[in-house]
Amino acid sequence: MIKGIIFDHDGTLVDSERKHYGLWVELLKTYGIDFPEREYKDHLAGVPTQQNAEYLVNAYSLPVSSDELFAAREIATQRVLGSEACPLIPGAQECVQWVVNQGLKTAIATGASYNEVKPTLTQHGFDRYFSIVASRDNVRHAKPAPDVYQYALQKMGLEANECIAIEDSPTGLKSALACGLECIVVENEYSAGHDFSSATAVFSTMTDARLWLEQRFL
Repeated sequence: MIKGIIFDHDGTLVDSERKHYGLWVELLKTYGIDFPEREYKDHLAGVPTQQNAEYLVNAYSLPVSSDELFAAREIATQRVLGSEACPLIPGAQECVQWVVNQGLKTAIATGASYNEVKPTLTQHGFDRYFSIVASRDNVRHAKPAPDVYQYALQKMGLEANECIAIEDSPTGLKSALACGLECIVVENEYSAGHDFSSATAVFSTMTDARLWLEQRFL
């Protein structure tokens, strides 16, 4: 019996991938690199920032270490994403509200830091839905490792077979599956076209995901 739903944050609850791409564009300009959006979609969207930094240092032979690039990106991230909430994904609030109305437990499991999630909680009022936020601050290994989902389940007091994860990226899907969770995927413009064949179901909108949940639980 399903007792809880665990939501990813970036790209699932909030439309943040465009801002993440823009932050890399600005940072890479300092190295004389014109970073194409197609490459971001193919290799970096939905992937933790540290892994993004490692990819970029190797792909462009940057004269810095991945840790140095990550640190520079973190400063920019906190300036942009740590202060102002990104727009909600259409249908996200209605989906979360429906889950809460069913008496199901909720949590956020994200590869981002808590400071990036906080504006969503405070400015969109999502703190009334989510008392549990599992972020990269809480775990040793980021997605696609299962750690962040394991942490969320521990805080919820539930087992993996009692929850469903909602994700938007291959990295997040792998993380949820590695934890033993059933996972549905809601694609966005940055994740569409990737391989989601191992997901329980794949949707193009959060509204479709909510309707699937309703049919399953009612």
